[in-house]
Amino acid sequence: MINPTWVNTFITLVNTGHFTQTAEKLYMTQPGVSQHIKKLEEQLGNELLIRFGKRFELTEAGQKMYEFGQQQQTQESQFLASLSADDVYCGMSKIGCSGSLAMQLYPLLLQRQQEYNQLSFHVEAGPNQSTIKNILSDDLDVGIVTRIDSNSDLFFEEIGQSSLSLILPAQFITDNKATSNDGAKQWLDFATLNQLGFIHHPDGSHYASQVLTPNFSETFKSINQLKITGYINQLSQILVPVSQGLGYTVLPESAVESFHQPQLLHVYPLKHQVSEALYLVRKRHRPLPLRYDWFIAMVKETLAL
Repeated sequence: MINPTWVNTFITLVNTGHFTQTAEKLYMTQPGVSQHIKKLEEQLGNELLIRFGKRFELTEAGQKMYEFGQQQQTQESQFLASLSADDVYCGMSKIGCSGSLAMQLYPLLLQRQQEYNQLSFHVEAGPNQSTIKNILSDDLDVGIVTRIDSNSDLFFEEIGQSSLSLILPAQFITDNKATSNDGAKQWLDFATLNQLGFIHHPDGSHYASQVLTPNFSETFKSINQLKITGYINQLSQILVPVSQGLGYTVLPESAVESFHQPQLLHVYPLKHQVSEALYLVRKRHRPLPLRYDWFIAMVKETLAL
């Protein structure tokens, strides 16, 4: 690494044009200035200036060193300024959440970015453990999850609830001549459901267990019982095979609301409604930049308890 003290002496010398003025400005002796220049030349292996009388001219290497030194000083000044600057309307926000929440929240993030174009948002959609892992590795700053992790480095705050829905093909309901009116007889059993097959996804096991256990307790005992008829890790595509009659799935209610052909789906009326707590998660000892204040307030309002 090039010695920054010697570089500063060299730049000051070029700016003043005099060894004596440089010594006065840096509170050094003139021989001390000469020694710094000599040591810098030795470190670089190049002559930086040609002296004649009390004046000097820069060599090609000296000119390059001067320009490089100025760039370094400018970058250092900008860096030091950025340490104390925390602009609410500038910078990237790195956020993790489930795919269904991403679809719900992303339009609001884009609206914010349109209002303040120096803001940007990196949204990573994935299951709970993926979000938590990325926060611990500093790839994300904040996330929304449905389970609390025991890691003491993390801070969790409950911010809302997410209702889970059992989603079937509309044609499946028609074919079975069932009704979904409130108070209607619950005709669907787990055997019939399993015959249709489950469309799996990254949160599939967790969601299915949450919904099937209380609603089909007599026959559903384990995720291992599920007949899997498909798997997809893109939220926008999970409901496509369901709409085509290829299986059922379990997703947050918001996912159904955003599907482009809702008429092809049927949300089955559960006897025992299931909701999950939503938690905002971040590193306990890592303060968030001010730009996250808006995001946290927005998700609390959008996903309000």
